[in-house]
Amino acid sequence: MAYSQANAYSLELDQIQVRATRYMSDVYIRMLLAVAASAGIAYMSIQSGLLLWGLQNLGRWFSLAIFGTQLLTVIAFQGAVFRMKGTAAQALFAVYAAVTGLTLGMVGLIYRLDSIVTVGLISACGFAGLAAYGKLTKRDLGFVGTFCIMGLTMMLVYALGIFVAGFFPAFQAYAEGAIRFQSAIGCLLFAGLTAYEAQRLKRIAFSLAKESSSDSEIEAYVNSGALTMYMNFIGLFLNLMRLMGNRR
Repeated sequence: MAYSQANAYSLELDQIQVRATRYMSDVYIRMLLAVAASAGIAYMSIQSGLLLWGLQNLGRWFSLAIFGTQLLTVIAFQGAVFRMKGTAAQALFAVYAAVTGLTLGMVGLIYRLDSIVTVGLISACGFAGLAAYGKLTKRDLGFVGTFCIMGLTMMLVYALGIFVAGFFPAFQAYAEGAIRFQSAIGCLLFAGLTAYEAQRLKRIAFSLAKESSSDSEIEAYVNSGALTMYMNFIGLFLNLMRLMGNRR
């Protein structure tokens, strides 16, 4: 009897492991699809001339409109993802990835292609290593996540200050140094967040697997997790690009 119970318990653990692994795989697959979609839109926005038209005719306000749309979309997504139907959440995620593609298109206008590819590979390897560390480490990274979230909030205010100061000619001499400082801190914050979020996603995945959660709960988890990791990767890439990229 004891042997039979041990076998049943072992089988249950194996099933939990399989379900949790599948949930986490779905998160990273959707994240990668979103990254690929953003890259495609970035390429098309450059080739079509849309970005050049917007920058030439609208200037800074075009960039501000893209940033504002990104911010509003992600706020709406995070605030309602667990109340939305799966298709609606996926659609909002797609909108965010598309708008982010325009931001990546601006990167393509500023930096050389070989530099973008190199930094992209560095970002991908760094992201994979950080995500693996977060998933495998036994150390609780909760304090890291709290620190990085607070740091990103402060950096958002700092970035807004740089944007406003950019309207004053006297600031131009200090702009490059201010942006490089922001990028260096941003790399560290997104690195910490990637490891923290990977650990958190693993915990949520196993919790859902143990509870045999509903399809709607799992779908919301996958969509929310995919967006979070997507944002971490894009944030890491953009900050590394500003630090290491070679301009045209």
